[in-house]
Amino acid sequence: MSDTSVPARELTLDIEAPAAGGATIARHDGQVVFVTGALPGEKVRVRTEAGPPARFLRATVTEVVEASAHRVPDRRLDYVSTGPADGSGAGSAGGNGGRPVPGPAGFGGMEFAHVDLAHSRTLKAEVLRDQLKRIGHIDADPEVLPAPGETDGTDWRTRVQLAVDDAGRAGMLAPRSHEVIPVTTPPLAAGPLHELDIAGLRAPGVRRLEFAWAGDRGALIVRGRPTAQVLDAIEAWLPTSFSLLAEAAEPENGRGRGRGGRPRGRRRAQASARPLRVLRGEPTLTETVDGRDFAVGADGFWQVHRSAAALLSSEVVTALPADVDAITDLYCGVGLLGIAAARATGAPLFGVEGVAAAIAHARENAADLEARFLALGVDRARLPDSDVIILDPPRAGAGRKVASAIIESSARTVVYVSCDPATLARDLAALTDGGFAIESLTGFDLFPLTAHLETVTVLRR
Repeated sequence: MSDTSVPARELTLDIEAPAAGGATIARHDGQVVFVTGALPGEKVRVRTEAGPPARFLRATVTEVVEASAHRVPDRRLDYVSTGPADGSGAGSAGGNGGRPVPGPAGFGGMEFAHVDLAHSRTLKAEVLRDQLKRIGHIDADPEVLPAPGETDGTDWRTRVQLAVDDAGRAGMLAPRSHEVIPVTTPPLAAGPLHELDIAGLRAPGVRRLEFAWAGDRGALIVRGRPTAQVLDAIEAWLPTSFSLLAEAAEPENGRGRGRGGRPRGRRRAQASARPLRVLRGEPTLTETVDGRDFAVGADGFWQVHRSAAALLSSEVVTALPADVDAITDLYCGVGLLGIAAARATGAPLFGVEGVAAAIAHARENAADLEARFLALGVDRARLPDSDVIILDPPRAGAGRKVASAIIESSARTVVYVSCDPATLARDLAALTDGGFAIESLTGFDLFPLTAHLETVTVLRR
């Protein structure tokens, strides 16, 4: 059967509700249509995607016929250039002609670019409630609270990945596409990352650029196969406050291995098939939370929002019972949440994480505490006796085997930090069926203007 057996169509639709992933739901002749770029309550004209027959359609808004009161101008236009289509010159937001700026489809990673910030949290809360009910059979009405110090939702990312096109221009991928939409500055980036002149960079041969910032230092990881001359040009372009790392030319022993942990946005796949070499600066950044320094690899996992690490650490500590004998931290990364809990209680800490480089940093970060760490997949680890378990899994969630281990453990308190409502709902269903009760469940908008959110759930038994 042809991949385009169902042709694209132009439709006029009434938008009913938000859907997971930042889309919205409409119906046409009884068939569900997932629409990108719309808001509930709107009437829109859309173009559907061509493809094989399916139970649902996907479509993108081409015109808003009746707009929601919560619609605002598309913020993605602040990050793109209207400069020459051939990529010559740095481009200018006020330029004429050439490549058109994105319309409602725009680039990925800013699904709520056209939505009032406060209302985007309302939509996220509705999706969270729906997935808890539909997947986990859990009746809950959690809030999604704004991030600390929130302004307009655009100044928060401390980790940013940009794709690079064949001409060497860096940008964001279009939704469900390999098309690179060049940007002038990293979208939603905080502080010095926001100041980077992305439009002034040309990096042919590069596949991806990964930026990170911590305190007063940054790092750039270059992935792909650029020439030495291109790497020299990147180094000359990059501010001196940034370290520069690049993938080695060939995998070690012909097989390759990742280093340092987990990439942007959660999350925990190996960051690269090839090791990294340091071209300038250091391979490690220092994050400071509540007066304590944490070493983390430039390519390692750290909370993306500038306020997330402090907020989530505080939420975990607040959830702890009055007396704690021992703490287990699953998917511990470099030790952030478990170390915060151990410092607050004086209890011994056990952490487990599948990325060896992250565990090396965790040991360094907890050197003054009674703590031990194991580099092993969490689903393969034997849990020690602990009255408190903290877990912060990747988007795939904990899963059946880990949930069963928690149920069979001696823990009386579980603090579950999640970035995915669907897998959270699945895991909470297992934990509550196994004897835990949900004491609290709160959402935090730690990914403003995107479809993602963070939740903290406290369970007791």
